Amino acid sequence: MSDFVIGALVLLLGLLGLVAAANALDQGMAIFGTALFLFAVFFEFWLVKKAFDRKSGS
Repeated sequence: MSDFVIGALVLLLGLLGLVAAANALDQGMAIFGTALFLFAVFFEFWLVKKAFDRKSGS
């Protein structure tokens, strides 16, 4: 259950990064927002992998 809550918070953080990158006025904020979004995507994939590994018993 805690993975679901962490996943939801990281999802919101990733969306915030995407909005920040879209509305950036300088290149630094665009890079930071894009990096935050990419981190959230990879973290969500890692959570899915972790759930499947736990289910399969590995």
